[in-house]
Amino acid sequence: MSHGHESFITKVQRTIDRYEMLGDGLTVVVAVSGGPDSVALLYVLVELRERRYPSLRLHVAHMNHQLRGAESDQDEDFVRALADHFGLAFTATRRNIRALAERERRNLEEIARRERYRFLRHTAREVEAARIATGHTLTDQAETILMRLVRGAGGEGLSGIHPVVDDLIVRPLLGVTREEVLAYCESVGATYRMDRSNWDPTRTRNRIRHEILPRMKALNPEVEMALGRAAEHLRRDETYFDLMVSQLLPGCLRMRDSKTLCLSVVQCEALHPTIRRRLLRAVLCRLRGDLRRITHAHLEAVERLLQSGMSGKRVDLPGCIVWREFDQLTFMVEEPSVPPSQDLTECRGIRWGKFQLHLRRGLSRDDVDAVTGEIVLDDDKLPRQLRVRARRPGDRYVPVGHDRPRKLKRLMIEHRIPVTERDRWPVIVNAKDDVIVAVPQLPAVATVAPGPQTRTWATITVSE
Repeated sequence: MSHGHESFITKVQRTIDRYEMLGDGLTVVVAVSGGPDSVALLYVLVELRERRYPSLRLHVAHMNHQLRGAESDQDEDFVRALADHFGLAFTATRRNIRALAERERRNLEEIARRERYRFLRHTAREVEAARIATGHTLTDQAETILMRLVRGAGGEGLSGIHPVVDDLIVRPLLGVTREEVLAYCESVGATYRMDRSNWDPTRTRNRIRHEILPRMKALNPEVEMALGRAAEHLRRDETYFDLMVSQLLPGCLRMRDSKTLCLSVVQCEALHPTIRRRLLRAVLCRLRGDLRRITHAHLEAVERLLQSGMSGKRVDLPGCIVWREFDQLTFMVEEPSVPPSQDLTECRGIRWGKFQLHLRRGLSRDDVDAVTGEIVLDDDKLPRQLRVRARRPGDRYVPVGHDRPRKLKRLMIEHRIPVTERDRWPVIVNAKDDVIVAVPQLPAVATVAPGPQTRTWATITVSE
């Protein structure tokens, strides 16, 4: 092997070791789109398994976004063949991303990313994987930082792509550039697919990739490394700020009930603006479960409310409201109504709250491999009459791999279902006795899970 090949392996191994991404005996879901970055990721993990992790189990996962017609299908076939070439297990799913984006009136890339990670997390649960590996590179890091800089991001945004997220998602290629990836692919004889949309000049990332970053390289040939280093410094700073906020919160925040938090105005006003802004973000995140759709303008509005001194004023934010009551700010989840129970019948999709559910029964094993259902069940064990409802106090079921029931509330917490969504999360039950048979993004129910003796399958596709 060439010096460049060994240098690439060394850099990837250094990143893995530095962030403790892998360990022998782990199962890793490898996200492979078919492009050069993800193909290089798969090749290098296979190579490292041979060199250092003999018991590492790799499981290839691919999402067909259905955005490029036949080309998307060819990408899927290519990745399936690649997994077969290495003798690796393979899971694929399909999502009509364009239809989802139009229905939700949201950005294509945002919806694609959400659905992709939802699928990867689901696959990791199904195969009991400890890690999900993605092919983000140092070049992706540089592009991301520049995109966020143009949009006016703060320190957290400019900290870029994190090497490890939730002790689950890992990015082993963050220490190598795209140029190095292409050279590695050539050295191992790896072929890959090219996405024509990567040359679409209307996309901000593409303009940064093909116009801005090359000009910056003329000023500094190692600009990707420089931007990556800057992001690393910011991540270190953000870690310190997060620690400060976590130490401050118990003294100035109290919970009125499960949907309402109260923050001391006096204690908050005494803080440095940098810490105060992060404290407000932390309160909103704790209340809502995440910060999706919370913008700089929203935080500015809450800060103005804090500093106004006027009791009774309120600010409406996505998913919650904030108002001032004398010497405290009150944050409360604004709950839409809980959808009523609804029957789920075969071949007739239903809309339940923000979710679309579609049931298919009597499927063969091959049919299951081809469909997009997130929930796969043994059709012979599945009750004939199903219903979708909201969770109820005392809900519990026996997950696969367990011998006793577990509380639904605890499972939702463990699998990071946002607190603001739990009361409107679909629970699929036997219509006759109200026994739970499936819950999206949670472990399978033992009584209806497929096994070696399964003859016919059923799927329930759940999408927003």
